Formats: sequence, structure tokens, C-alpha cells
Amino acid sequence: MISGSASVGSILVILIVAGAVHSGVLQDFEYDYDGVIADDYSDWNRTIRDLITLLPGYNCTGDPTWPHGEVQIFPCQILPPSPSVPNSVHKLRPSDINVIGALGDSLSAASGGGACSLPQMLLQYRGKTFSHGGDESFETVPTIANILRKYNPNLKGYGIATGAWASENAGMNVAVPGAVALDIPEQAENLVQKMKDDASIDYDKDWKLITIFIGGNDLCAVCKNPEKYSPSAYVSNIQAAIQVLHDQMPRTLVSVMGILDLRELNLLSGSVCAVSHSVFCPCISNATESELQNEWLPTLLQYQNLLEGVVTSGMYDDREDFTVVYQPFFHETKLPLIDGFGDISYFAPDCFHFGAKGHAETGNSLWNNMVQPVGSKTRKWTPNGPFTCPTDASPFIYTNVNSRQSVTTQRPPMTSKEGMEGATTATLDPGSGDKGDASGLIPSLLSVVLLVAGSVSTTLHLSL
Repeated sequence: MISGSASVGSILVILIVAGAVHSGVLQDFEYDYDGVIADDYSDWNRTIRDLITLLPGYNCTGDPTWPHGEVQIFPCQILPPSPSVPNSVHKLRPSDINVIGALGDSLSAASGGGACSLPQMLLQYRGKTFSHGGDESFETVPTIANILRKYNPNLKGYGIATGAWASENAGMNVAVPGAVALDIPEQAENLVQKMKDDASIDYDKDWKLITIFIGGNDLCAVCKNPEKYSPSAYVSNIQAAIQVLHDQMPRTLVSVMGILDLRELNLLSGSVCAVSHSVFCPCISNATESELQNEWLPTLLQYQNLLEGVVTSGMYDDREDFTVVYQPFFHETKLPLIDGFGDISYFAPDCFHFGAKGHAETGNSLWNNMVQPVGSKTRKWTPNGPFTCPTDASPFIYTNVNSRQSVTTQRPPMTSKEGMEGATTATLDPGSGDKGDASGLIPSLLSVVLLVAGSVSTTLHLSL
């Protein structure tokens, strides 16, 4: 953290300069297929890390790990890959997946994902994001990528360390902080190009898992532009992105996550929380209870229900080598409470985005949904809950098609708490520390620090 003796002026100068450089780099990445800007970003990335450690009063005890250095034993039996490479996405085992990718916003980019202080929110910790991060291993960084690496150690495409979407460290994670649903089709195009340019990927033959998670920024701005961020526009933009993948990416399973109820942010207490939420999600924090109940909540429910309806309609079940599956675990998720307030240990130093525990619970819940049949998927977090494991009787990642078949041909997957043979009964509890990874927004650092300091009269805005 930053001590009270820190020079606010020195911190602000460094952050403003770094933020300006970073904002420009992010905008230019869109055109950076020759890698020049990515190299420049890598140099900037090292520079800002050095600057952060020199900030007055900066005192971080070390890189936070989940859960605070404890080792988690992987609780599932490692099922082998299919006897031969499957031709059908509906017969895809975890061990059959060769490449992993992600589309989304700052949550998927893991902005501040390894932060233990506000200055570190400037960095995008691609190696720690719940859907795609490949830092360390499942035992300390439980992500979808690290789970899949248990089944296939040769998995390609996962992110490591820090970097923007076009950097080598990002792998096939093309999520951009500040993105809204309107940006997702372009991200899909970028992902296609990035995969085709990677010599290690057999684009036509490798099986791919792509996770799409978007909508937080849309919901935080819907009251300012109801037409642009309407539920129909939200779903149409995601459909356009899926169509890009459908038309151009063979052997692909797309996993689409439903958006969470951002009203849960109002349960977090503290001055930083109040300022941060007011700046970055005014449609929630500045709304009256009546406005939330009568205007914002119906919009959220339409976001969730319309998208789920489209994905489960069967419209993407027209090919054996491509499908889309909806994962609804955020629909009914509630933030755990401590003394009546939201448990802030799930969040980053900016009090706005997931910290280590938040990423861990999200990764756990996303995995559970993936190996649960459509129609029987859990629709909320279960903190410190079971970890669902594929079995010999139910070895496939569930799709709309094989979920219907499973009614008569497969048993439901088992959970770690059911004492599956060959696996250790375990739950994933990251502990209750107050620091950790953060999937934070870049502007949260700058704006919160500036507002708390109370010494800046101009409005500073960077892309989220």
C-alpha cells in the first residue's frame, strides 16, 4: 500500500505521464500486426514497473498469490484425450483442446490482476485472468487455462505475465480494457488473424476454446445512452462476433458468459469504493433505489435472458466442428457478506474489480458450468464450493447437443466433494486477505487517486 507520508504530487505526476503513454499505446495496438508497438509496449511495461517500485511510500510485501501461498491439489482424475482426434465438438474432452483464447474487457485482460497497490492497476496481468491466464499452475493460479493444462500440458495460446492484447505475453487473449459489446466483433477478427499468424497453431486442425465475457461497461453506461447500450444492441454485437468465429474459425467451442448483477458493488464500503464506483459505474452508484429496480434491473435481466436465449436456441449447432455454449453462473451470484457489507477481499485495490479471490471463484464457477449439462448448470457462485470433475461416464465438455443426448447416455459429472476415486476431496478457498490480484480498470487508478487527493480540477479520462 501507499503510506500516509507518500508525496501525492510525485505519485500524480508519475501516474499521469504513465497513463498518457499507456492510453496512446492501447489505441495504436489495433493496427500493430508487425509487432513494433508491442515491442514498444514491452519496453514501457518494464519502465512503469521500475517507476512503481520507486514511488514514495510504496510498500508491497510481495507478489500476491492465490490463496496466499497455499497449494491446492487438483481434485480431478486426469482423463486421457480421445483415442483419436474427435471430428465433433460435441465429443470434445478437456484433453482434446489444443488452443485457448479470450475476448472481452478489463476483466478478461486482467488489468491490475496482480496488483497489491493502486499504482499497479496500470498493468494488465494476462497470466492471471480467470479464463485464460497461464501463470504458474492451477495450484496457485486456478484459471481455465491452468485447469486445461492439467489435461493437456501442451496447451497453446494462454497468457503469461503482463502485456496488452497485441503483445506476445497475451497469447490469444485479445481482450481490451474499456471494451463494450460493440468492440467484440473487431476483437474476433483480431483473434482470427493472431491465430493464423502463430506458427505453433495448426489453425485448421487444432481444437480451440474461446471465452467471451463482455457487458460490464455497457451496463455502467446504459443510463447515458440507452439506445447504444440497449439489450438488443448488446446481443446483436455479440452475435456479430460469434458469426466472425463461426465463419472463419474451424474446430472451435465458444463459451459465452452471462453478465453479473453490478448492484452488488453497492454493498462494498469505504471512501475509495464510493469514489471509484461513482466515477466508473454512475448508472449504478448514482441511481436511486427506484431507478435501479424499475429501470436498470429490467435491462440487466434482458441482457442475460436475451443472450442466453440466442445461444441456447440451436442456431449455432449447424456444424459438427463449431458450437456456442452459454454459462449462466453469474446470473444469481451474490457477493459474500462480512458484518453486513460486501467481502472486499474478492476485489482489487481499486475496490471495483476482482482480486485474487474473485478470479479464483470465477474460474472455478466457469469450469463447473462447462462440465455441467445445458439446462442443469449452476446459476450462482458457491464460495468455497465444490469443483466439478469430468468422469469416464461423462467425459465431454457439455454443449447444447450432447446435453440432450446425456439425458439417456451419460451420468452427470461428479464434484470433488463426492469423493471421486483418484481425486482429492478439496474446496477452493483463497482465504480472506485484503490484497490480491485485480482485474481492474486502467482509469480507476488515475481517477480515484486524483479525486481522493482533491487537488485536481480537470477531468482526466482514459479508456477503461
